[in-house]
Amino acid sequence: MIIALYLKMWRDHWRSLLSWAGVAVLMVSIQMSVYPSIAKSGKGFETFLENYPDAIKKIFRMQDYTTGPGFLSTELYSMMIPLILIAIGATWGASATAEEEEKGTADLLFAFPISRVRIVVTKMAATVTVIAAVGILAALNILLLKSHVHLEVDGPHLFAATASCIATGLFFSSLSFLAGSLTGHKGASLGIATGLALILFLIYSLEALVDTFDGIAPYNPFNWALAGNPLFDGLDSVGLLKLVGSSIVIGALAVGYFNKKDISSQ
Repeated sequence: MIIALYLKMWRDHWRSLLSWAGVAVLMVSIQMSVYPSIAKSGKGFETFLENYPDAIKKIFRMQDYTTGPGFLSTELYSMMIPLILIAIGATWGASATAEEEEKGTADLLFAFPISRVRIVVTKMAATVTVIAAVGILAALNILLLKSHVHLEVDGPHLFAATASCIATGLFFSSLSFLAGSLTGHKGASLGIATGLALILFLIYSLEALVDTFDGIAPYNPFNWALAGNPLFDGLDSVGLLKLVGSSIVIGALAVGYFNKKDISSQ
C-alpha cells in the first residue's frame, strides 16, 4: 500500500515532473553554451564587469564571473535552480493533502487500512525524491557538458551546491505541506509557500544594499543555502543542517496537525 501510494504521487504529477525536468535541462544547456564566449573574453569581460554598478554586482553575487564556479553560481545556483526546486516542492506539497480535500477524495483515501501519518509521510517522501532527482539531473547535465564548453568546476563542490538547492526546495515544500494541512486549499497553500519564497529571496538579494535586512539574514533560508558559496568553498554543513532540520520540524507540524484534523467537516 505504501509503495502504491508513493508511486501514485509520481503518476499523478508525471506531466509537471517531465516539464520541470525539461526546463532544468534546457536552462542548464543554454547557460553552458554561453560560457565559452564568456571565458574567451577573459580579462576583457572582467574589465567590462568592473564598470557594472556595485548594486548590480552585489544583488547577483557576481564573484569571479569568468571562472566555472563564478559563472555557475551567478547564472544557475544563486537563483534559477533553487527557484525551480522550490516551485516543484511547493506544488507537490500543496497537492499532497489540500488537493485531496478539495476533490473530496480525502475521506476515501483515509478509509484504507493505513494511518494518516504514514500516508502524509509517504507523500512527503515522494516530494523529497522528486526535488532531489531534478536537482541531481541539473548537476549531471553540467558534468556532461563541462568538457565540451571547457568549464572547470570541482565535482564535490558542484554537488555541495546542489545539496543546498535541494535542501532549499525541501524547506519550502514542508511549508507548503503545513499550509495545505492548515487551509485545506491547494491554491492557498501554493500561494503561501511560493509567495514567502519570493519575499525571502528578494530580501536575500537586497540585503547587501539595505542595512535594515541585516537582522533578518540569520533567519533567512536563502542565506543558509547560498551565503556559504558552496561552489567556491564546498559544503556549508551548518547551513545545510539548518535547512534540513527546519524542514523536518515544519513537516512534523504538518503531519501532526493533519493527523488530528476533522476532514469530514471541510
